[in-house]
Amino acid sequence: MAILLQNKLLEAAEQKIESSLTPETRPNYLRIVVAGMKAAAEGGPQSIIASLKASKNPIHDAVVGAINLVLMMSRQSRGTMPVKALVPAAMTLMLHALDFAERIGLVKIGNTELVQATHLFTNALFQRLKITPTMLHGAIRNVHGITQDPAKMELINRQLGAAKHPDAKDMGPIPSSAPVIGEP
Repeated sequence: MAILLQNKLLEAAEQKIESSLTPETRPNYLRIVVAGMKAAAEGGPQSIIASLKASKNPIHDAVVGAINLVLMMSRQSRGTMPVKALVPAAMTLMLHALDFAERIGLVKIGNTELVQATHLFTNALFQRLKITPTMLHGAIRNVHGITQDPAKMELINRQLGAAKHPDAKDMGPIPSSAPVIGEP
């Protein structure tokens, strides 16, 4: 990111997020983070980020503010913001808000505070996206059921190209002296 975090723990968390992004997700993630940072700072002393100065609970407010900002931007994008980029971007914006809160002396961010913020982030995001514990448990049961069914796993492996379809003909080995297509 262009704006470096001063807190090394938060910097490491941001690097972990960015290292897990796929090449397809990275450009969207970067656009969301840059737009979010710009929106958070817009208005200077009356900006969203500056409002943290008056916070009684800066960790909670950094988490909720980052989520609300990204979801507002998502609504403004009329559904074009990919969720695969939205979630890590919101987490990165939260890290930057926590870093800001620490820089202005509101809170000292260590491992305990980062864990607390991450739990708050997950709970708040699930609540805002209307994902309930029952839905999560149902999804876990479904995935477990699929992984325990050999026929379903075979189908998944075939679709991924990791297994050959039973009706596919064996082409045999490719002769080493075969001409390469496109060569004379």
